[in-house]
Amino acid sequence: MQFFKYLNFLITATNQHGVHSPFVYNYITKGIYSKEKFSAKKSENILLKTLIYFKISSINIDSENILLQQTVKSNFPNIKFDSSSSEFFYFKNLNEVGKIKNISTKNDSIVFIHNLHKYTNTWQDLIKDKKITISINLFFCGILFFRKEQAKENFKIRIYSSIFK
Repeated sequence: MQFFKYLNFLITATNQHGVHSPFVYNYITKGIYSKEKFSAKKSENILLKTLIYFKISSINIDSENILLQQTVKSNFPNIKFDSSSSEFFYFKNLNEVGKIKNISTKNDSIVFIHNLHKYTNTWQDLIKDKKITISINLFFCGILFFRKEQAKENFKIRIYSSIFK
């Protein structure tokens, strides 16, 4: 079943050439597709590349994610973990959609959701929220942006295996 979901995703997704938003294009090409490799886990690698690209200084992450916090801290010792931060939010799954919809965001807030492929229908409901202007479905994870100056757009982007080797 997982294989067919992934195959469908690959068929319907695009790469950087199908992106017409300069903001998203730059993030994909200079952030996600960068040659740096931090982890064999795709979602974790994308998370760490995102932290670098956007120069994140503070993460709002559940205290239960101790291993992930240790990984982030070992790569970025200056990043703070702050439950009141509205700069960058990390969610392990979409079980808590209500929590995601009710977070206190500011312009340029980012929400990173791990294991997105397990919650396809929930993702579709979530990205309809008017506050979310950009959604990027990477199959392994999803990223939501709150940018007032941006028109609402939803993207499905393929991640090449060579980026993670």
